[in-house]
Amino acid sequence: MERLGKTLLLAAFVAYPVLLHIFVLKEQVEMWQLLFVFAPLLTIGGWMLFRMLSRAWWPLLVLILAVLVYFIVSGNHGRIGLLAVNGLSHATVNLFLFWLFGRTLLRGREPLIAQISRKLNGHLDPEVVDYTRHVTIAWVIFPVSQIVISLALYIFVSLEAWSLFINVLNLPLLVLMFVGEKTYRNLRFPNHPRTTILQAIEVYTRDFATPGKANNKR
Repeated sequence: MERLGKTLLLAAFVAYPVLLHIFVLKEQVEMWQLLFVFAPLLTIGGWMLFRMLSRAWWPLLVLILAVLVYFIVSGNHGRIGLLAVNGLSHATVNLFLFWLFGRTLLRGREPLIAQISRKLNGHLDPEVVDYTRHVTIAWVIFPVSQIVISLALYIFVSLEAWSLFINVLNLPLLVLMFVGEKTYRNLRFPNHPRTTILQAIEVYTRDFATPGKANNKR
């Protein structure tokens, strides 16, 4: 039963951006399609805000979310809202990645990849430390390139190409980034302990997700 649940969750995770791409290309967007698109985004965003804000702000937050939903699904604002939220959510995620990795490259701080690798493997050889810095730089360049390409496709190419890039190709490109780096790392450092992506994510959420913890100085 647990395996079935994970399979269905994975299927939904893969199908969502494809359906979103289809909805973006439609001339007329129906209300149920808008709700399908915005429900996960509003749920996740609302949950994060509720955790960040004190309870005194909750009624105002609920009102804002309700007004936002009404504005999007009523009148002629549906398609505009769909495109806006689609583009802004893609840009926001990439700006967060840029901030997450970029701030650890400032003078006096240890690159985030080095911090995670040190937590997983203990002592790091100088060559590995240098490599982790370059990987952190790569994770700064990646989200910036995503935003630049997205803007270029939207302005100079077509809505279809833009939506295909930020929706359908977004997850495969992210996975390709992970797999490509891991493959190169294993070939360059065959004797270095091998860790999985899930292990790295677990270490980050446990030890660095709290504000200030990823700002360690050298």
